[in-house]
Formats: sequence, C-alpha cells, structure tokens
Amino acid sequence: MSKPVSIALLITATACLVFAQAAAPAAPPTTIPPVPKIAALPPAAEQAMASIDPEKIRAQVKFLAHDLLEGRGTGQRGGDVAAQYIATQFELYRLKPAGDNGTYLQKVPMVGITTEASSTYSLLPAKGEPIVLRGRDDIVAMDETSQTSTDIDAPIIWIGYGIDAPEYNWNDYKDVDVKGKVLLMLVNEPPSDDPKFFAGKALTYYGRWTYKFE
Repeated sequence: MSKPVSIALLITATACLVFAQAAAPAAPPTTIPPVPKIAALPPAAEQAMASIDPEKIRAQVKFLAHDLLEGRGTGQRGGDVAAQYIATQFELYRLKPAGDNGTYLQKVPMVGITTEASSTYSLLPAKGEPIVLRGRDDIVAMDETSQTSTDIDAPIIWIGYGIDAPEYNWNDYKDVDVKGKVLLMLVNEPPSDDPKFFAGKALTYYGRWTYKFE
C-alpha cells in the first residue's frame, strides 16, 4: 500500500511534479558493498546445481514473458493465466499445495487505482484564469492515496533535473528553498556521451523518477 505522504505527477512523459516536505535534497545513492565469498557447498547441493537445465528455465520464462500474457498485470487476464500456469507447474513437480482449499493459489485483497476519462486537472495561478490540463495529452497523473480528488495549495518552482550529484559537480537544489513547494522537474538526467559524467549514455539512478521522488 502506498503511504499518503506526497504526490508525483508525470507531465507529457518528460517532466514530473513532486511536493517537497523537507528542505534537504535526497542523499546520493549508496555504494553497494562487495558480495562476500561463499563457503564451499555440500556435494549434494553441488550435484543439484549441476542438474539445472538452462533451456528448461528459458522455456518457462519465454512463455511467462510472451505478449499473449499481456504484461501479467495484477487482477488482469494475463496475470490470472500466469498464476494458473505456475500452479500447474507446481502440480507437475508434485509440490504440496499450501493455498486456499487445497490449491496452489491464495486470494489476496488488492486496491486498484484507475484514472477515469472524466478526470479534470487545473492550475490556479495567483492572477489570471485557471490553466486547464488535458488528461493524457498535457498530464498523466495518479493519486496513490486512494482519495477521489486532491487539492494542493503550494507554489510551483522549476528545479531542473532535481539532481544533487556531488561526484559530477551537479546540484539543482543549490541555494533553493524547496520546503512546502511543488517541484517541477525533468525525468532522466543531463545528456552525456562522457562515461565520467553521469555514466555517459547509460541511465544512472539519478535519472529514475524514484530517486527524484525520494
């Protein structure tokens, strides 16, 4: 379940709005420590690992990733097909069922959020007429608080890419007070062909919307 602490909006697939609740920007991504060496496995485990057939794994993944499953969305037809397929594989392997009524499946209550076509969006400037935004043309938005409507009374400020990356000498938050404001920013990160500057053409975590939201 999403916690109702802030709202993120995607603007024409290139920009997002984030409501800032703290003045301090997100900390740079932490470095993942190296994986420690694993002790030698028992002979039985080594034998089991050697018996794994990658082609069998490939076949399973090929079906589950096929377009016929329509993305395997939760609560959607493709997701139900995938669940039934996996349950059938469990039965073929003679695994003991632990689901509802002696099956391999378990019903779990879910909350779905769907933006209706009749939804309206508008910005109310300090002066002048409201700015009406067209759904899916000007704005794509989702309110994960499960509320039917949301009103935000806060100034909007432009914050570039919304990135604070000391290692690249880049800080969109420098000398900017963002507390209590709605931040309008670009998704992705500064374009680069230099591997020493935002890893060149590769996408770093700074470019992901989750980093900006955090």
